[in-house]
Amino acid sequence: MELYDIHTHQILLEDNDDPYHSCILDVYPLEFEFAKETYKRHSFSCGIHPWYSEESESQMKYLIEIASNPRIIAIGETGLDKIKGPPFNVQIPVFKRHIELSEQLKKPLIIHAVKAWEELYHIRKEAEPIQPWIIHGFRGNAQVAQQMTKVGFMFSLGERFNVDALEFIPYDALFCETDESETTILEVYQQISSALNQDIEYFATQIAQNVQRIFPTLQKPKELKTQ
Repeated sequence: MELYDIHTHQILLEDNDDPYHSCILDVYPLEFEFAKETYKRHSFSCGIHPWYSEESESQMKYLIEIASNPRIIAIGETGLDKIKGPPFNVQIPVFKRHIELSEQLKKPLIIHAVKAWEELYHIRKEAEPIQPWIIHGFRGNAQVAQQMTKVGFMFSLGERFNVDALEFIPYDALFCETDESETTILEVYQQISSALNQDIEYFATQIAQNVQRIFPTLQKPKELKTQ
């Protein structure tokens, strides 16, 4: 059983990971050089969080310089947040620059979204992106999931998710993550597969297929043997 964590901020011990898995470690642009030398096995997403989109020009300039590095396999996290951060007239232009970079480099976009579903929906329809857009840590309800699925969003779920939304998330648009949680990625897999009434090994196979399709260069982990 292969385990993948497509969005985490955890400091990992590489070969001592418990359980052993492959992940996409989220870093800010100025953290990348140190991170890529420290973590040899894992890949990275890199971007400017919407909370810090104000006065972010230097970070954005550096992001543009490094984003083509093959160790960076996704752009973000970026996005929109109505609860925290600068006003939308600051957040949206920064988000759109990430969209442009994602399309230019042909790398998926990892999205942070809080109370901004309508705006996100309309920006996607306007942008008509080719690259996948993955809402990380998705906690929206069934109605939101149904609406966002219609325009092609994908979803990454962590330890907190809306069970009712699972009905409207296609299996080929689903991923798992730990974000900043101390919950292990195995526990996240167990929670979601249980909510879907699926055997965990079957569920893990589906997630692995999604990861290998969207992030083909992410190193495969050793298979976890279950009892």
